[in-house]
Amino acid sequence: RGTVHSWTVTHHPFHPGFKQDLPYITVTADLSAGVRLQAPLLGDGGAALALGLAVVVEFADVDASLTLPCLRLAD
Repeated sequence: RGTVHSWTVTHHPFHPGFKQDLPYITVTADLSAGVRLQAPLLGDGGAALALGLAVVVEFADVDASLTLPCLRLAD
């Protein structure tokens, strides 16, 4: 678990492989473990983003050999 520190909305892909995901939101969160994590936001919570909102870490399987952390607004 953690809280939103900042975020950005990406409209231009830094790599062609991300073009199909545009626009996407990347959140920087302060986790309760004392670590700051930057990861994509899952779900439709972008319109509700605000500093200090609670988030949870989830993991997305990209393929059989790659799993990435993601963030979702907490319930």
